[in-house]
Amino acid sequence: MDGSSHQAGQHAGQISDQSPYGTDPTGAVLNGIYRVEERLAQGGMGEVYTGRVIETGDRVAIKMILPQHASDALMIGLFRKEASALHNLYHEAIVRYYVFSVDPVLQRPYLVMEYAEGPSLGAYLAENGALSPQEHAKLRRRLAEGLQAAHQAGICHRDLSPDNIILVGGKIESAKLIDFGIAKAADSDETLIGSGLAGKMAY
Repeated sequence: MDGSSHQAGQHAGQISDQSPYGTDPTGAVLNGIYRVEERLAQGGMGEVYTGRVIETGDRVAIKMILPQHASDALMIGLFRKEASALHNLYHEAIVRYYVFSVDPVLQRPYLVMEYAEGPSLGAYLAENGALSPQEHAKLRRRLAEGLQAAHQAGICHRDLSPDNIILVGGKIESAKLIDFGIAKAADSDETLIGSGLAGKMAY
């Protein structure tokens, strides 16, 4: 992981606004290791794809900075901070982070993570309605244990919401926390986006 972060630092200043793949990286092979497959979601600064480890066929999730932000030092810094915060954090209720790097051909920074297959809590609630008291208790315990592990590692998520909770296999007891992109270290009042409000106002 450290080697990948160092590699990303070396390439960050060389990223251009143009990619030989255009705006769609589907089918691209990142650093000769990961093949980009289907796009899952897009946000304000990045997009998430499914991917495969070429040598093993293992499925992963790949989070990439959008092309228009690929040269933005702030955005690259947020990605690097997310990877740094999570690469040593191991808990069943937190998605695993593997690699932060920059592909020299695609010219976009990316994070490779565990692929957590299932609906977000928000999508699950929209389809199934409110949780039962028993389900709610299971979810609270599961997320509390994950957050406790993060807090013990000195990390505050700061963006806890139904969209950032994945129910693996559609099961409440398999919930995982994702998207630590604006996480804050407990020993600091600042992140790369400042010390003010972060996350979603409703949460």
